[in-house]
Amino acid sequence: MIYALNVFNLIPGKENDYRDYSVKAGKIIYGLGGKVVSAGAGPLREMHGDRTRGRMIVVEFPSIEVFEQFIDEAQTQNIHPLRENSTSDYIWTLYEPWDLKKWVNSGP
Repeated sequence: MIYALNVFNLIPGKENDYRDYSVKAGKIIYGLGGKVVSAGAGPLREMHGDRTRGRMIVVEFPSIEVFEQFIDEAQTQNIHPLRENSTSDYIWTLYEPWDLKKWVNSGP
């Protein structure tokens, strides 16, 4: 299992393009066995960072290979421009699961 963290801003007036991307990407993601774990709008309170980003989405994929299938299918369907042209300050990063409790308990 892996997680894709997406944080970004929507470009005013382009919200419908991102909505269209979300529907199309969601069909691919769920069709491959992935799912949206969390989505948020805000921020409610800015704690630390170089720039405010008003949206966040966490997507769970069964494996890196499935994530690559998503990327390939999104390319085939040419939906990436919908995301690229409707957002700014985009950060898209993949993470492996981290057992934080185990990590904390294994300390000195």
